[in-house]
Amino acid sequence: MKILQNRKDGSGRIIFTDQEIEILNDKGYFEIDALTLKKIGNHLVKLVGEIHEYLPEETLKVNSFDNEHIELEKKK
Repeated sequence: MKILQNRKDGSGRIIFTDQEIEILNDKGYFEIDALTLKKIGNHLVKLVGEIHEYLPEETLKVNSFDNEHIELEKKK
């Protein structure tokens, strides 16, 4: 899995391998060992550090909550 941000408009992509897509199609989720979770966390922390530089001002004001499911929207 790769997580990339578009530096022009702040949007992003999560890119899965064919094997990851098969797992998602079969189970609907990933079971991740501690080492893999740590690596994903490292990438997310780096992304969080950079994300605010490229997000539109109105998007920076949006709040999220722990119990909230993140709905994906198609990019316009």
